[in-house]
Amino acid sequence: MNWLTHQWILAGMVSSAARFVPIPFVDDVIRGQCRRYVVTRTLEAHERTDSLKELRAYYADDSGCIAGCLGMLAKAPVKLLLFPIRKIVAILTSVRGVPMEIIRMVLLGRTLDRLLKEGTIHAGPVKPQQVLAMREAFEEAFARMDFRVVRAAMSDALSGVSGWKESAMDLAANVAGRENQAQPAGDLQADANMEAGAKQVEEVLDRPELVAVFAEFDERFDEAYSTKAIDA
Repeated sequence: MNWLTHQWILAGMVSSAARFVPIPFVDDVIRGQCRRYVVTRTLEAHERTDSLKELRAYYADDSGCIAGCLGMLAKAPVKLLLFPIRKIVAILTSVRGVPMEIIRMVLLGRTLDRLLKEGTIHAGPVKPQQVLAMREAFEEAFARMDFRVVRAAMSDALSGVSGWKESAMDLAANVAGRENQAQPAGDLQADANMEAGAKQVEEVLDRPELVAVFAEFDERFDEAYSTKAIDA
């Protein structure tokens, strides 16, 4: 595993901790900032930071500042009403949800990294249709995957590391507080507890059976993307 993968895992751990934050809307902000962090660091590794804005549709839930703000305002009353229920469900489903969030973050960065390495995303402006095709292909491939083996392995690995959730929540608060900064979370200065957890996850991801699962995801993504790119 390399430095970039390590950063994706840390971002996934922080994003997974958002489910435990007891403040409305902050959990969504944290997850959004973590996704942006993953894309930012991946682009930096390829010296393509100029493409961050163009790739917004790949990693962000909203379609732009105005549309996103209006959508948030429209949904705010319902979200506030359902917040206590959402939090209870999030906590009760954390055994499944925590590893799934880490998996999503790793695959988000890994897929972008692969597309950049293969030259699928060429230098220069990225067409909106291509970015939309990437997002749709990612969601389709993710939904079709069976991650039970990966989830179980990650859960076992993290269960042996004490204090990482509390550390991730502290770091999540820092991420949320820097929402409007160009770099969403700096270099994710994780403490010893989080670093230990990330190391355990890295070792898990190196297992042959998990490597095979991620390779299957790559195939599903490529299949979906090729179809959507042609249609675009």
